Amino acid sequence: MAAVETKVPNYFTGDSKPDEDDDQDEWGTKTLVLKPDELSYALGKKGMTRKKLAKSSGCIVEYVGYTVFMSGTREERTRAKEYLDWLFDQLKGPVYVDGWEERDDCTCVDVPQDCVGYVTGARRATLGKIEEEWGTLMFFADFRGRGSGREGQTEKLAIFGPRRGRRGAQLKVMAAVETKVPNYFTGDS
Repeated sequence: MAAVETKVPNYFTGDSKPDEDDDQDEWGTKTLVLKPDELSYALGKKGMTRKKLAKSSGCIVEYVGYTVFMSGTREERTRAKEYLDWLFDQLKGPVYVDGWEERDDCTCVDVPQDCVGYVTGARRATLGKIEEEWGTLMFFADFRGRGSGREGQTEKLAIFGPRRGRRGAQLKVMAAVETKVPNYFTGDS
């Protein structure tokens, strides 16, 4: 689509309206027009952020010009839009995720504050590798004071995506914490 749009401008995007959703439950497409500065962030280096959004949400995510096309079931489209919004929220500060306990696409890991940098890696490299390997979206989230972990000495890492991917990412993060703080998860239970 992007190649055709480059050769014939407005071929796909000419008829789409900003923030349009065709309201199909089984299969449909939602479009969203991004600002120029948002596009490069939403695309990511070598398209990795777009791929991460697609894998974690189960939705087909493509950028044509400044328009995002999200195709899938209503649930997949909703997740993709929500994940994209959270990506942009990270630029402004802490991301708030209300109702995470009831979500079927979220797993949280309490990471000791002194391990956050180690788990994240330089310029998010470690988290990015885990996200790519397991098809998840991960970020440290603010849950508005709920369940602040072990006496407030931890940060909550939210992991979004399919169950298998979340579990694999969770175990990778736990292994990284164990490397930095032996027996944190495996010690006295």
